[in-house]
Amino acid sequence: MKKLPAARGLAWFSGSITLLRAQPARLLLIGLVLQLLMGFTQVGALGFLLIVAIPALTAGVMQSMSVVERGFRPPLMTLFCAFSEPQKVLRFFVLSLVMITIGTLTAGAMLSGIAGSIDAEFLAQLEEGDLEAIAMANPALIQRVAMALALGLMVSGAIVYFSVPLIWFRNRPTGAAILEGLVGMLRNWLPFLVLGGLLAVVAMPVAILTITLLANPLSAGASSTILTLIMLLMMVAYQLLLFGAQYLSFKEIFGTGEEDTKSVSDDSQLVA
Repeated sequence: MKKLPAARGLAWFSGSITLLRAQPARLLLIGLVLQLLMGFTQVGALGFLLIVAIPALTAGVMQSMSVVERGFRPPLMTLFCAFSEPQKVLRFFVLSLVMITIGTLTAGAMLSGIAGSIDAEFLAQLEEGDLEAIAMANPALIQRVAMALALGLMVSGAIVYFSVPLIWFRNRPTGAAILEGLVGMLRNWLPFLVLGGLLAVVAMPVAILTITLLANPLSAGASSTILTLIMLLMMVAYQLLLFGAQYLSFKEIFGTGEEDTKSVSDDSQLVA
């Protein structure tokens, strides 16, 4: 495990852009499929299964980035490559449960003081994305709920950021992967601070466009469809930028260790 200078955050950011430029069409396709799957996370039991599968799908994106880095085009099914290794899938399942539990407890702790002021109807509207009901709610309440959800997501993200590639590339047990991943992030907080600042700057136009479209929906027509498609592509590209930085930072701090264990394949070398 290495301790790196702050400037490496900029290197991860620029390196991630280079990865996206190497295979933009294929990576966007993989990102769109992942986004499509995540669109079903609120559909009952299927939604829960997809949430549990997030670490395994993330490992598939990490493997795709590795293939692109080595000059090949990743097959679309690379997204699901983790499911071919039952032992690692089980570790990812345990990681998902840890992520959900700690994230929920963190958000719940922030909301504990206002739990009595949040009724079940408002929570249901919040889950359904009812913008009108949310806009009419108490601004202070909305701010507290948003901060709680954001903190829960940040904690969950910190848990899985390095633990997913540690399990996938280094074959680490779940508990050890979580601990090593958190230590790696803490030891390298300076480059991650730089990386976070750069990602926040890039996120601004994506957030502005999304908020604009949600607050002022256009009438049905070609212009609305085109803007919605642009928004979707921007969101997917931003997510891929995050994944690329995640892969590159992991590789530099821990090393993938995959040179002797994983072979590179292209579209003409698929193995079922």
